[in-house]
Amino acid sequence: MYDVYSKFDIEKHKSTFINYLEVIILENGNIEYAVPSHQEYLIQLGCKQTNLTRVEFCDRCPPEYYFDFVSWLCKETKCISVWKDFIIGCPNDLQMNSLVKLRNENLYKGEI
Repeated sequence: MYDVYSKFDIEKHKSTFINYLEVIILENGNIEYAVPSHQEYLIQLGCKQTNLTRVEFCDRCPPEYYFDFVSWLCKETKCISVWKDFIIGCPNDLQMNSLVKLRNENLYKGEI
C-alpha cells in the first residue's frame, strides 16, 4: 500500500493522490513526504543535523522568525517546503530541478 509514509515516488503519488502535494525537498534534491507536517519534519531533521535536542534546536530561532518559523527551519536545514501551489525556502539548483520535475508532472502548480 502506497501512502505518505512511503518513499516518495512520482508515478505512485500521481496514481494515489488527487490534487495533493505536501513534500520537503532536501538539499540534495531528494523529495520526501512532509510527515507528520512540514514544521515537525524540519524540526526533526534540524535536530538530527545539529545533534541538538528539540528544545535546544528550536531555542536557536531568532525573534524575527517567531511568526515565520517554517522559513527559519527551511533556512537552517537547507530544505524547501512544497505544497501544491507554493513553496517556502530558497531552492538550490538540485532542489529547483526536483521542483521543475514536480511541475512537469503537474503535481506542483505554483511559481518557479
